[in-house]
Amino acid sequence: MTETPETEQTWQQPGVRRKKVRVQRPETTVIDGRPSTRMVTTEEWVALPPRDWDEIIRRGATGVAVVVTLLAAAGTTASVGGLLGRMLHPGVAYAVGAVFTSSWLVCLGIEHIERVDATRAARARNAGWIMLLIGMGAVITYGHEMDQLPAGVVGSCLDLAAKGLWWLIMGLDRVQLNAGVAHWVAEQEQHMAGRFLLGTRLARLNRRAVQMNGSGPEFQAAEAILAQAAGQPQQLQAADTSGQAAPVSAPASTPERAPVSGPVPDPSGPAPSTPTPPPPTAPVPPPAAPVPPAPPVTPAGAGSSGSTSSAPSLRSVGPLSIAAAVRQARTEDPKQSDADMVARVLELRGGDDGGDRQKFTETVTRTRRRQESKERKAS
Repeated sequence: MTETPETEQTWQQPGVRRKKVRVQRPETTVIDGRPSTRMVTTEEWVALPPRDWDEIIRRGATGVAVVVTLLAAAGTTASVGGLLGRMLHPGVAYAVGAVFTSSWLVCLGIEHIERVDATRAARARNAGWIMLLIGMGAVITYGHEMDQLPAGVVGSCLDLAAKGLWWLIMGLDRVQLNAGVAHWVAEQEQHMAGRFLLGTRLARLNRRAVQMNGSGPEFQAAEAILAQAAGQPQQLQAADTSGQAAPVSAPASTPERAPVSGPVPDPSGPAPSTPTPPPPTAPVPPPAAPVPPAPPVTPAGAGSSGSTSSAPSLRSVGPLSIAAAVRQARTEDPKQSDADMVARVLELRGGDDGGDRQKFTETVTRTRRRQESKERKAS
């Protein structure tokens, strides 16, 4: 296919920049009605877009600002190092000299990041000017000490020129937002910052909770004391992984209904022909407070035979979990054998083995090993 006249005129237009590139194009050959396609590499001239002089000038100005900043930092470092070298080691003195230029550079970067918020950007800008004035004062002081005050004044202007260049370059991206847009941006930043802080705080609290759960009997005792002070049963402990069902607390008693005043008709007698007004009665007193349920009877084998508890216990809502019973048994005697541990746990649970004594024994032994491993890791 031959090129059109328009294409030839496009390539011959003056001022159009071109470059030769290699491209691959498919080429199909058909013989006896059977096509065969292969990729052929050719060289073509491609038109380039016009130069972006704004971007070129911006890059050149940024490069010049970098060079001026390096020279200003070197001059300020040498001046401050020579001034402080009289009372400090030369290496330390010259290292301290680099602090002045670095300080206002950091403030300049923070001002560029906070350019959306005028208040925070002004804070960084003011701090940068203060750091610059301190560095200029140090260079002028060094020139005065060397009896070269004009040289000190000229040298101090290096940092001023570098900061001025960066201020002009960063002003290219500085946009003055109206009040509505600035308020919207501030609300979005506060929303994201609040989510981040909340996630960080929850992660820290979760780490502390994990440490407390595996730190030994001291924290368990503290939890029991706090639960008792709050009026809750001590059964509220850490999650039990033994597979036993959670104990169910006794339902609250329903308050008795007040008796109905007035005569009650006899259902077996005849119905009255005419209603008679009831005699005046005294006002009905408010219903009495519900009577708390009696404490449950301790099962046989959990203490003295057939005896009942004289005071309600914190664990009267149900049998202890296997993990809590193992923890209590280990507190009493940590060196007892597995068989004694199983017997003691069974006694603390009131003889409740879940209906499978073998599985109960394996669960107690495994729980004991897990608690011992956690204590060894914590120690």
